[in-house]
Amino acid sequence: MTIRGKWKIAEAALGGKNLPADVLEKMVLELDENSYQLIEGKVIDSGVIESIPNTSPKALAITGVFGPNKGKTYQCIYRFDGEDMIMCYNLGGDGVPEEFESKENSLFYLVRYRRV
Repeated sequence: MTIRGKWKIAEAALGGKNLPADVLEKMVLELDENSYQLIEGKVIDSGVIESIPNTSPKALAITGVFGPNKGKTYQCIYRFDGEDMIMCYNLGGDGVPEEFESKENSLFYLVRYRRV
């Protein structure tokens, strides 16, 4: 399985709190080997992704070049669960998450994506 393709958010939590489905339902994440675009009718965020070598689970460094994350770099881990992709982002920007969990009062963003 590959991260390449279009993904819709099935569910997401930030800081241990589930985000409302109606906020997420129109968003689509497009990924290829080295870039991403978050689309909600139009591109609202885009940037580059780079694999972080020798990590388990697999990890990415994500750097925004357009939109609200322009100039920011975050790390995330990802894995596949059947046809779904689960990613956990550290929005604090201070390292790779160690587990797929969004703890209360944290800046960990846990997302389950479904391929479009």
